[in-house]
Amino acid sequence: MTQAIITKWGNSHALRIPLKIIKEMGIDCNDKVYLETSNDRLIITKTPVPQKGTLEYLFRDYEGGSFKTELINPIG
Repeated sequence: MTQAIITKWGNSHALRIPLKIIKEMGIDCNDKVYLETSNDRLIITKTPVPQKGTLEYLFRDYEGGSFKTELINPIG
């Protein structure tokens, strides 16, 4: 078991995750993770990476803003 210390970071608290655990989980800086609690435990789960060619992959960076589109007729 690895021990870490929760520190102050601005108006929040931060937990520094040791590199060994980062490598074991296969996560990196700026990766998104899920956080949940259960029976006084913090559970960190790696967010699944969308597979190339899927709808989730195509919209992976979409944050819900509006966009414009136009119909293009390639025939004329």
